[in-house]
Amino acid sequence: MLSPAQFAHNVFGLLLSIALTQVAPQSAMPPPQARVHMTQDQLCCITSNAVSPVYPREARLAGIQGEVKLLLVIGENNSIAELQAISGDPLLVESAMKAVRQWKFMIGAYVNGAVRETEVPLTFTFKIEDPPRPAYLHLKNNKVIHADDVREFLDGIEYTADGRTHHISADSVTGINACASVSMILKPKDKEEADCIPGGGPSFDIRTIPLLPAIGASHVHPSAANDSSTR
Repeated sequence: MLSPAQFAHNVFGLLLSIALTQVAPQSAMPPPQARVHMTQDQLCCITSNAVSPVYPREARLAGIQGEVKLLLVIGENNSIAELQAISGDPLLVESAMKAVRQWKFMIGAYVNGAVRETEVPLTFTFKIEDPPRPAYLHLKNNKVIHADDVREFLDGIEYTADGRTHHISADSVTGINACASVSMILKPKDKEEADCIPGGGPSFDIRTIPLLPAIGASHVHPSAANDSSTR
């Protein structure tokens, strides 16, 4: 038969072991992270190095377009804690995720002493459109070609200016659009060569012209970048 002292010691040990089994798992768990939600439009204020997705050549040639939905989580030290693909064509998803992984962020990382995560759902729209008329070909040498019509092929770009057809290497062209230049100053809408007004932050509309089968390498003349129609 146990003495009162032994009985009390055993009861105390039993109660202590029960308390430890209840406290230990909780103490081992990290404090819950505070997560806030942000829209993609709000990224303009906290994003730098906002690399835009590139329209994949395979997708352009196949006429693939549509939306890509991602889930971005910005974590500690303004790094990407999580990036998930929700939906979209695999070619377009890969391009969008590659671009987002290069983004840099400037946002507070802590709330009430705890690491704050910021969750941002992203939607990119890839669209193939007929080229504008007139079109402006922006070259790597910072010159701009005014074209009445333009078509892009697998092996080069064909454009018409002043009734003449020219061919140029696609590698020498950085962009084809309806804008003669890029400016932060708003121009009148009725101005014939109105400037493009870039928005802040990343672009979620990725537009391109159709990519057509090859026209023959002999038709492509890289020296056309110095064409007399270049301005």
